[in-house]
Amino acid sequence: MICGQAASPRSGALTGWGNAWLAGLVSTDEAITRILVGSGGPGAPHTIDGEGLALGLGQLRTSGARRLRLVLPVPGDVSGLPGPAEVNQEALAAGEAVVVLGPVPPLVLIPSVIAHGPVVEGGLESVHWRSATGRRLPPPPSPLRAAEHELNDAIRTATAALLHLDRAKVDPDTLAALRERHEDEPTLLLPPGYPPPAHALLARAGRIAGLIDLAARDDGAAVTAEEIERRSTTLRGLSAAVRRACESAYDAFDPSQSLAR
Repeated sequence: MICGQAASPRSGALTGWGNAWLAGLVSTDEAITRILVGSGGPGAPHTIDGEGLALGLGQLRTSGARRLRLVLPVPGDVSGLPGPAEVNQEALAAGEAVVVLGPVPPLVLIPSVIAHGPVVEGGLESVHWRSATGRRLPPPPSPLRAAEHELNDAIRTATAALLHLDRAKVDPDTLAALRERHEDEPTLLLPPGYPPPAHALLARAGRIAGLIDLAARDDGAAVTAEEIERRSTTLRGLSAAVRRACESAYDAFDPSQSLAR
């Protein structure tokens, strides 16, 4: 998945609030509450290696966990995962994972979702993270400034391409939203310990992810197979930049940057 769910995928909630908890910036109760909200709500049981979140987090700390890192793998890009191949494949199938830094070799937490009852009848989902042993320490995501630069370049490229390809059908409001920064909108999406640029980048990435979803629902004004493919390629490039921006934002944790909420 790209960075959806209000810019916080399930593994993003675990990464951000898990980092704040490991650093002692939030209580266990607050961390669990926030992780539950990011996992779809507290109504269904959520586990780490078969244990409730409190015991599961405690086991991670006992294993030597010092920091958590969000990874959003896609086919052709699993560079943030530590291997081996079967672990990477499982994380790829989930579309998200959390690398646990501290243990040697690192651990990988991979979520699976179980539905409880029909959604139309108010069914719940429970998220269960399974830990697997990695093979090596993967490289970190790009620094915040580099990720922001990549996202800005991708937005400019996508805007120009969509203007050219969609012609009369292009939605001016969508293109305007794509270009705008919304500097003044609330951006406190992350727990204490994340600097303001990380909040801002995550907010922007989440907004662009929503626009990509809207643009991907049809082929715009593209009519030939070549135009349709060029449009799809443009959206994939923008989606990749959004995904990497999310990874960088969640990796920017710095306990000295604790923010008063």
